[in-house]
Amino acid sequence: MKKKIAWLCFAAPILFGSQITTTYAATPSDEDKKFEAYREAMADFNPGDFWIEDGEKLFHEKRGPKNVSLDGCDLGLGPGVVKGAYAQLPRYFKDTNRVETLEGRLLGCMVHQQGFNEEEITKPYYASLAEENGTKSDLVELVAYVAAQSNGQPYRVKLENAAEKNAYEMGKYAFYHRMGSMDLACASCHATPGLVLRGVHLPVMTDPATAGKVMTAFPAYVIKDANVRTWFWRNERCLLAMRMPFLKVNSDLDVALHLFQVMEASKTDTPIAVPGIKPRA
Repeated sequence: MKKKIAWLCFAAPILFGSQITTTYAATPSDEDKKFEAYREAMADFNPGDFWIEDGEKLFHEKRGPKNVSLDGCDLGLGPGVVKGAYAQLPRYFKDTNRVETLEGRLLGCMVHQQGFNEEEITKPYYASLAEENGTKSDLVELVAYVAAQSNGQPYRVKLENAAEKNAYEMGKYAFYHRMGSMDLACASCHATPGLVLRGVHLPVMTDPATAGKVMTAFPAYVIKDANVRTWFWRNERCLLAMRMPFLKVNSDLDVALHLFQVMEASKTDTPIAVPGIKPRA
């Protein structure tokens, strides 16, 4: 019976109301305290730092059929400027006429400036997203490097034009809209305080303080997977749990969900501090 309830509590707001909070609150609290102590012990040695170091080499190395580096990649602050770029993404880019995430922008630069075939980059990237897969991908290493150059800065994403405002509204709609065969919305688990899933307190992403704390830790080193995971991965895992199709990098849904959630984090002064450390998905 306990096993059945553990699976069903993903739909706690629908099936069990507030009972789940009362039943499971004690155990995850103890686990959270233990993990916080473990996180502090690892503060001086985070395996995710290796992803950052490798990403820096990839960014400046001449690669691809065109044998050029990414120093000409404009992440929103000018070609090659990485400091502070992550703190202002997703954002609208005139050259593509789209709002893009960091992953999506880097992917575009690798294709158009370095001459890589998109499938060459995304195939190993998507394969590396499986649970307990420690395979490193170039795209994640690049994201980790660029993101780390915004450490110490808070998110300051703005809605300055129609494209960004539309993407935000789409993300808000998607966050609250029930989808997939599980008939769940992101909000089913992440808009109600006190819900617990598999012994983990579910963050309320509509609370700016919580969103700031959670999102400024990504990209994060996930201990269970022995891999660095980005915010794309976090959304992708949730959508798969909802029985949705696999999320595509820089797709309209990817951009919209990311923008809606990072806008909540932008309401706080929580500084970006990556790579964070997470125990599991």
